Amino acid sequence: MAFADSEKQLKAWIRSQHLICEGTDFIFETVDQTHLDKFEFCIEQLGGTVRKVSAAGNWPMGPRRTFKILRATAAVPRPGGESLVTYWAKRGTTRTRYAEIS
Repeated sequence: MAFADSEKQLKAWIRSQHLICEGTDFIFETVDQTHLDKFEFCIEQLGGTVRKVSAAGNWPMGPRRTFKILRATAAVPRPGGESLVTYWAKRGTTRTRYAEIS
């Protein structure tokens, strides 16, 4: 995956409210470990690092079934990540899609 593809994927996650910007960090939330791995790869392609991964709560998926919400905090160096921050400011939100749960 090239730099442009990584940036395109991160923008898609911004639009779907999986990825937000908080200060100088990007916060990514998902219930899928493979998405978390892909997020880490995309961040590394941009020259950044995932600093922390933690469980943020449980997402109900039926009467007796839940999935763990995984939250990753990443740092992306500026000015390389500046275009993503600008994109988030125009198209993103301040809360992830799982904000009600976590």
